[in-house]
Amino acid sequence: MNASHRKLRILHVTEASCAGVGGHMLDLAEGLEQCGCENHLIYSENRIDASFRERLSQFPRSQIMPVSMRRMPHWSDWQARNQIARYIAEHGPFDIIHGHSTKAGGLTRLKKIARLTKVVYTPNGIFTMNPTIGVAVSMTARWIEKWLANRSAAIIAVSLEERDHMRDIGLPTDRVHLIPNGLRPIVWPDRKQIRSALGIADNTITIGFLGRLAPQKNPLLMIEAFARLRPVNDLVTRLLMVGEGPLTAQARRLAEQRGISDRVDWLGYKTAEQSMPAFDIFVMPSRYEGMPYVLMEAVSNGIPVVATRVGGASLSIDHGSNGFLVPLDDPTALAEALQHLVDQPSLRAEFSAAGLKKSAEFAVNKMIERTHQLYCRLVTAPSVNSPINQRSHAHVG
Repeated sequence: MNASHRKLRILHVTEASCAGVGGHMLDLAEGLEQCGCENHLIYSENRIDASFRERLSQFPRSQIMPVSMRRMPHWSDWQARNQIARYIAEHGPFDIIHGHSTKAGGLTRLKKIARLTKVVYTPNGIFTMNPTIGVAVSMTARWIEKWLANRSAAIIAVSLEERDHMRDIGLPTDRVHLIPNGLRPIVWPDRKQIRSALGIADNTITIGFLGRLAPQKNPLLMIEAFARLRPVNDLVTRLLMVGEGPLTAQARRLAEQRGISDRVDWLGYKTAEQSMPAFDIFVMPSRYEGMPYVLMEAVSNGIPVVATRVGGASLSIDHGSNGFLVPLDDPTALAEALQHLVDQPSLRAEFSAAGLKKSAEFAVNKMIERTHQLYCRLVTAPSVNSPINQRSHAHVG
């Protein structure tokens, strides 16, 4: 039977059961159910958020299993690998095993797991894009990625920048496929209600940060840029820091040192729905990304955006139309872009309207359809984990 007309059995594996990676995997699994696929999920509870746990309850318990996985390399990785292999032996065979993010991508492509099934890997921001790692770490990570690529049937890049980077570090081009992330429809809460719940006055312009307070997301740059903003007439400008992470204490100290702690609200963990409607401007100062969901969420909510030029930013932001793109690690450039939006309510309104129009490009159905098509072609490929014929199906997207 043709693969596109039979029920494919897919095993999804992730260590990051939270934020963009976790949401991406669940969006995919839910959508693939509608395509007639049977989806099994292996996830880790070490990094899990309330949204992932709630959505996970919608899947049959017989098709989900928690496996303890750590984000960084650890001796327990072998135990996790063996648990995944046992699940495959008990519940398989599967047509596709799909590893989401670095740890799951590594574990699912080890010999004991990968030898009998087509394995797909979606880094969602491949680690080698990180500009802060040293030369030795970068070279080692590139060697590992290239070695594991030979055990992959396909590697999915979620943005143009990520795809180009994969080519640059030597991953086989016939195995790299471009499938940008998609955003499921969101019913946004009322703006006034959210602002009232957060105690935000009507004469306040809010600049919002939403993400892990970790080096990748660069919250310290956000604090530095905000500290450089000039006051605007009788309006109050406040910074809403949404998220938690290892840099929380350092970011708070920096805000105190820069004399802005009285204008910064530390809101802790909240979902986009619980916080974004309160933002007048959204900022993403990341050092690297794959295709960040927070950008698509902000744009779909009609929020003007200022973001660094990282992976996926160019797909969400048309510079000067619905947001500004600025260089990495440049607090002056970031502050200047923010000042333009703070000073000009008419510009914020223009960017908002353009963003709402732009959000139509982020349909999650496109991501699901393209991924399903890729699965179907892989299943009919001639040998285990062999790439698709490059002449016929070089790239998706």
